[in-house]
Amino acid sequence: MPMSVVKRNNVQVLGKPDAAETLVFAHGFGTDQTAWQDVAEAFADKYKIVLFDYVGANEKTTPFFNTRKYKHLQAYADDILDVLEELALRQVTLIGHSVGGMTGALAAIQEPSWFSKLILVNASPRYVNDNDYQGGFDQQTLDELFAQMQRDFHAWAGGFAPRIMANADRPHLANGFIQTISAMRPDVALAIARVIFQSDHRADIAQLQHPTLLIQGTHDLAVPHAVGHYMENHMPNAWLTFIDAEGHLPHISHADKVVQAIRPFLFS
Repeated sequence: MPMSVVKRNNVQVLGKPDAAETLVFAHGFGTDQTAWQDVAEAFADKYKIVLFDYVGANEKTTPFFNTRKYKHLQAYADDILDVLEELALRQVTLIGHSVGGMTGALAAIQEPSWFSKLILVNASPRYVNDNDYQGGFDQQTLDELFAQMQRDFHAWAGGFAPRIMANADRPHLANGFIQTISAMRPDVALAIARVIFQSDHRADIAQLQHPTLLIQGTHDLAVPHAVGHYMENHMPNAWLTFIDAEGHLPHISHADKVVQAIRPFLFS
């Protein structure tokens, strides 16, 4: 197995090594593979588990980042396909959070036979409002966010993380999120944030034919309910389920509820 892909994406293979089915977990912005720890552990007795970090997510992967390559989400989707190819994995179930879900969808569209099912947690094809589409942000708000990141990245992270994580009664969750965001190099984080928040993959999701479970929390500052309904209505084979969870990262804050939502879909 060439070290380049494994090292580049800090790939970890856990769980049951001889399992017939594989779960590949894709994290979102500001986190890394450790965000999936509790969810992945719930399935480790029956599945092969593949965890990885997107390039730029932390010190281990940042040396492989360059703005020329990673200027579109498709580059991250290509990295997922590289991982599957190097591990000789096919018919996998991809479980992706936020932008990890959308890059997973792009990968599955590109190589459909490599995937069997997808599970997208609080994912979105577009974050910017557009006419009657409610993505959750207007452009002015995003421009201010980018300016704050550029002006004082660590101060921005300290304010952004608690709002996105929510669950104020459990401050350790926001503190953990601050740590993983702060592990990103500021210029790399800004470049990735621009790519994510300015992306528009509404046309692409209509091409995803795989059975897809959409899991959305009931209170998410980053992805409003309208986005979940939009995806269900525009994806040929998708089902939307809401879980009683506060914040944009329910796989961290409400891992048990995410696991409960995933189980019946996996076994169906």
